[in-house]
Amino acid sequence: MNDTIFRKDFRFNEYFFDETVHRDNSHGVDFHFLGFMKHGRGRIVTTEQVLEIEENEMFYIPKGCQYHSYWIAKDYVCFDSIGFLYFPTLTSNGYRLQKINYDANILDAFMPLSNNKTVNSASIGVLYHLLGVLETILKPAPMSKKISVYERLVQLMQKDPQMSIPEYADLCGISESLLYHYVKEVANKTPNRLRQEILCQKAVELLSTTNYTIEEICDKVGFSSAAYFRKVFKSVYDKSPSRAQKETIKV
Repeated sequence: MNDTIFRKDFRFNEYFFDETVHRDNSHGVDFHFLGFMKHGRGRIVTTEQVLEIEENEMFYIPKGCQYHSYWIAKDYVCFDSIGFLYFPTLTSNGYRLQKINYDANILDAFMPLSNNKTVNSASIGVLYHLLGVLETILKPAPMSKKISVYERLVQLMQKDPQMSIPEYADLCGISESLLYHYVKEVANKTPNRLRQEILCQKAVELLSTTNYTIEEICDKVGFSSAAYFRKVFKSVYDKSPSRAQKETIKV
């Protein structure tokens, strides 16, 4: 499958600094990140912890983490940064900022991502295989009500995206206004926008694996009209459904 339309969901980079650099991410990051320090040192500072990263250490930064990072160079700093928007996990509250105690098998699984930063079906497969392994060793984050509510909302929307926002709020056990607040805090979007993105993800699956027409896909995923579907899809993936369909090889 051609994964061109998924590239906005992944950021595979290598960073190189020849001097000490400070990055302000106190607003919170929009991606999960796996990192590997090739040379130099790093320090990630949140309101709750300081994570010191030495050469040849692997680390994980959770989506939404608010922090300042300092990349400390004697001669230069170089590290891999593998960013991904979605972490398929059964935990209710995700994982904390942490160093990863990797073994040879984990390092071998990570190396293809380190050696080639191209986002394609092969590298995405490598990443999610690696995440499946890391899920068994990563330390969970402290329970957060807003994150558990957000993940509950995602599950409800994936199961039935046609309910009203007040119905979702009721099933989450909170008020509609608090639901809006939690989703904004966790994902920097509204509940309705979250639902649109989930519907578009379902549409992408159909675009990638079937020969349905755009109109048929629109009906199957639950958009009110084909015109509205095209508008929302373009706002999410920056291209039309028909263009995405042409760029995709059916499996």
